[in-house]
Amino acid sequence: MERKKGVVEICYQVVLIIYKKMHLWKIPVPGRDRVKTDLSRLYPGENQEERITEYYVRKLTMSLMIFFVGILLILFVTLGKSEGNPIKNGWMKRADSGSGSKDYIIIGKVEDGSQYSFALTVQPRKYRQEELQKLFDAFREELPGLISGGNESLDCVREDLQLQEEYDDYPFTVTWKSDCMDVISPEGKVYPQEQDSTVRLKAELAYDEYQWETETSVTVKNQSDAIDKSEKAVLEIMLENAQTSDPEQEAFMLPESIDGKKVSWRQRNLTELQLLLGTLVTIVAVFFFKDRDIHELVEKKKQEEKRKYPEILQKITLYLEAGLTVRAAVNKIAEDYEQTRKKGAKEQAAYEELLIAVREIRMGVSEGAAYEKFGKRTGVREYIRLSTFLTQNVKKGSTMLLQQLHEEAKEAEEMRMRNARKLCEEASTKLLLPMIMLLLVVMILIMFPAFSNVGV
Repeated sequence: MERKKGVVEICYQVVLIIYKKMHLWKIPVPGRDRVKTDLSRLYPGENQEERITEYYVRKLTMSLMIFFVGILLILFVTLGKSEGNPIKNGWMKRADSGSGSKDYIIIGKVEDGSQYSFALTVQPRKYRQEELQKLFDAFREELPGLISGGNESLDCVREDLQLQEEYDDYPFTVTWKSDCMDVISPEGKVYPQEQDSTVRLKAELAYDEYQWETETSVTVKNQSDAIDKSEKAVLEIMLENAQTSDPEQEAFMLPESIDGKKVSWRQRNLTELQLLLGTLVTIVAVFFFKDRDIHELVEKKKQEEKRKYPEILQKITLYLEAGLTVRAAVNKIAEDYEQTRKKGAKEQAAYEELLIAVREIRMGVSEGAAYEKFGKRTGVREYIRLSTFLTQNVKKGSTMLLQQLHEEAKEAEEMRMRNARKLCEEASTKLLLPMIMLLLVVMILIMFPAFSNVGV
């Protein structure tokens, strides 16, 4: 089998060495017997030990790759958390001023053993008055560049201005006023006049209870240019009060006690644990669902073999009636199939099994043993019965073979008809929902014009 080169190939070789060194096939593995049976039916005539080793090494390689990817994701998430634990010695660290709020899930453990989980949205630290004054001075200096938009400068305005309520890097809410709204609206829309127009713009800045004002001149070129008193609810209120008590501080004190009972705090962060559990679950799912996939392939092969059973049975009966021996009839069927395969015909599982039986006979296996193995390999009751007829004929020279085959052919034809009816019924059931949906669409198409004309 071909394998990809690179990391996958390296993992494959490592797992293969470990598998062979530790003899993993001796360790009880759930479902191994069924896998062994399924592989023998899917790949008849091949070395089954090599097939089983290849199958399990591939599964373990895939599981190992998933494990590595999961570990890398966990490391990535862990290293990406530069802020670390926000709770230290009962203090919850706020985010820096100017940044957004952050959501945490924290757990409060009361001294008596009670434990509560809270979803806490921590607001950033508010600016102090001196910090706000510095930001206002910087805003006033950068004002021309902030509002000019696509214009060269405020002395030569031809396009709309960027009069926004908020600006990046500034915490203020800005309200704009224009002394000539016919030329510049408070939203920054510019209406050029026949002559150049000078407009005074006033910016009113607000941050909590603080307010500032600043003005600038703009020249617009002419046209040619509810409360629950439970312990958890009380703690939630205490958390809210602790956060709002002094918003200018870099951190705030989490509640230390409730009703005389101490409360300890820690951050609940399950990201890494969830990734690890997800990785392990995926590995287990891949490992065991691969067995199910193999079994489904075997069942699909059995269904295909059942469909071909009446055809093979009729051919054997026809050749025997024409005077051929059982061995000659089976050889003829296998040779005809081999010729069609060489011409590019599709592989058919039942004929492949028959071809293997013919090759075994040519290699010296007794005819009866080859037919018996043929039936066992398929695992299909009908073929086991056929192999029994052929084996009895070889061993005892039964004169009733043709009669048995005729009866079997009749029963096989009835079985084929029953299977066909069953498939039709299943198809009808599957088509029921699409037909109902189609009926609804047709009803809507018919009724919509009628309802539309009611109000006419």
